[in-house]
Amino acid sequence: MLGSDSDLADPILLAPRPPAADRAPEQRDTLDRFLDGICRTVGALAGCLIPHDDRAMGTIIRPCGFTARNDEARAALRVLLRVEVELSRRGYGWVRDAGAPDYRGLAVETPMQHGAGHLLLLFARDQLEEDEVIVQVLALAPGLGAMAGAMHEVTVDLALAERRHRALAAALRQSECGTILVRADHSVLYANPAAQTILDEADGMELRRNLLRPERYQDVVRFQAALDAVIAPPIHARSGRSRSLMMLLERSGAQRPLIAVIAPTGCTSGDDLEGFDQGEAAAIVYLMRPECRAAQGLEAICHLHGLSPVETQLVSHLVSGLPLGETAAQMRIKPDTARTYLKQVFAKTDTHRQSDLLQLMLRYQRAVRGDFHFESA
Repeated sequence: MLGSDSDLADPILLAPRPPAADRAPEQRDTLDRFLDGICRTVGALAGCLIPHDDRAMGTIIRPCGFTARNDEARAALRVLLRVEVELSRRGYGWVRDAGAPDYRGLAVETPMQHGAGHLLLLFARDQLEEDEVIVQVLALAPGLGAMAGAMHEVTVDLALAERRHRALAAALRQSECGTILVRADHSVLYANPAAQTILDEADGMELRRNLLRPERYQDVVRFQAALDAVIAPPIHARSGRSRSLMMLLERSGAQRPLIAVIAPTGCTSGDDLEGFDQGEAAAIVYLMRPECRAAQGLEAICHLHGLSPVETQLVSHLVSGLPLGETAAQMRIKPDTARTYLKQVFAKTDTHRQSDLLQLMLRYQRAVRGDFHFESA
């Protein structure tokens, strides 16, 4: 009866053999664990999922999921992976090979979002001696194939989301602007390193019980009201445009105030808060120190415009906020000499005023934020 298209019977659970996982559960990915569950359901010794797109020239197969009870089963499954699979019109087929005479493989068609594939399950030959067992396995096969295909799509989507998450997190880590994601209940969901530094130093804003709290009590009330206004704006204040709020938060000492910008994420819209997932970000809080360094990548930018080392030094002082007179004093040159250098910079950068020059440099710097060493190309 092995290999025949027997009529399907009512599915039952076959007695699985004692487990002997080849890897620790925490080391196995989601698809491997799912395949392990399928194998236990039908009593298979090993199993793998094979997208047909991963078959190179019909000979090399790269499973995207793999599980085996023991090393012997693993080796037998790898032998059967080299066998060309022929599926019946019912979507399954038996696989044999002289290299694994004590084992049989069942290949089940597996529909996938991007093409097709098949699920390969390994059984010991003595498991399939009774026709009733074969019928029961084949009864379960179509459903298991469909589930395996759906699980493959889920794992592919999760892997893509994880890669996007890592890329976005890397971009946020390089930003000099403190960026904090806040939930609808005002608790903090994420803070990038720049924001974490501000919170750890309690520099105008600190974190208490996972809630943002400005340094002064008066600012606490204003900040909480601003968060509420952005997350759940009043009906009369709602419009087609997203509403962001900016405020200045006092800091200890004689430092200039901390700049805070609260912006919506677009995940909530007032009336939707009752069913809103509290795990999602409802607002973005940007924190900026006015005195943050502004020279990142400046040398490369100046070199691209053909500025000399002295002219680059002049521009660096101006971008950091010093007036031309103090810049000349810092460079130990006369004010007239500084003006001469500035005119040369204007000519090389195609600007005509000091404000135009600063805007140009700051616009360039938006593309070179982060802890990198920049060179002109």
